[in-house]
Amino acid sequence: MAQSDTPPRKTSAFNTMRAKGWALCLLGLVLLSSPMLLGQSALLAAYANALRPAGWFAFAAGAVLLGLHHIAQTKRAKIQTNAQAKSPPQPKPDAPAPGAQPTLGEIRDEIKRKAGTQV
Repeated sequence: MAQSDTPPRKTSAFNTMRAKGWALCLLGLVLLSSPMLLGQSALLAAYANALRPAGWFAFAAGAVLLGLHHIAQTKRAKIQTNAQAKSPPQPKPDAPAPGAQPTLGEIRDEIKRKAGTQV
C-alpha cells in the first residue's frame, strides 16, 4: 500500500476529546461546588441551586468524552499493533522479488546503467 505524501494533521492542544473531557469535568465540579464558594445569602443559594443541573450535565458530558477518548485510543493501538504484526517487511523497490520476472522499467534502467558505464 502506498504511503500518503500529505503531512499528518496537527491538532491544537485543546482540540482533543481528552482535553475537552477534562475541561468539562472541571467545569462541572466548579458548578457543583458553587454553594460552598458563594456566601450564605438566600439569593446566592438559589442561584447556586439553579446551577446544580448544569454542573451534573457538564461533569457527565466530560466523563463521556473521556470514555470515548479511551476507547478510541485502545482501538487505535490495537489496529497499529495488528498492522505491524501482519505486514511482513517490504522488499526494497530497486531489488526484484526473488524468482520474479524483471519488469520493463527494471530492464530499461539496467540497459541505461550499462550504456552509461560503457561510454
